Amino acid sequence: MEQTQQSQETGKRTWDRTRLVWLGLISLTLLSAAVGESGRPSLVAIVIVCSVTLMKGRWIIQDFMGLRNAAPLTRRLVTGYFLAMTSMVGISLGYLQFTATQ
Repeated sequence: MEQTQQSQETGKRTWDRTRLVWLGLISLTLLSAAVGESGRPSLVAIVIVCSVTLMKGRWIIQDFMGLRNAAPLTRRLVTGYFLAMTSMVGISLGYLQFTATQ
């Protein structure tokens, strides 16, 4: 019986964390949409949207893909790939925005 009660408490904590992360992801999505739709894109808007994307990606990788407790190599490879791709997109958009204003 004690095993079942402990299992229920662990499941409840996991559910609470999942719910909080989910609400955080929705909030960050609304923030990045508001910044992205606020008018003509600027370097500041690109940095904000890329930062929000990085935060969201980290949560998704750790909590929803289940890599929080995965082998360190796997977690680092997935996180590194995500950081590299997001950075390249952000730098490309920033460069295009910068050259368009020149």
